[in-house]
Amino acid sequence: METTENQGGTSIDYDGIPIVEEQIDGTDYRIDAGRGAAVAISARETGTWSWQAVSEGRWDGVRLRAKGLGYPIVEQLGKALKRAAGELASGD
Repeated sequence: METTENQGGTSIDYDGIPIVEEQIDGTDYRIDAGRGAAVAISARETGTWSWQAVSEGRWDGVRLRAKGLGYPIVEQLGKALKRAAGELASGD
């Protein structure tokens, strides 16, 4: 089982199913549940196996906030979270 600890001290299980997985400019990103509104954001180069925790973000149901990642990446990940939330709400 592959796990790591993110910046907030929360353990991330990379064998589990992420909330979102998104490829942006040759990098794979995944978002896993954290505590409360916190989410753990990890990244790896596309085609590799090892994930690295890159940020702990906040998701308020509308907007993702994450330090240490560029605005375009946070925006794309936020849109992916919105899609996932919509699918979950509709039962897809």
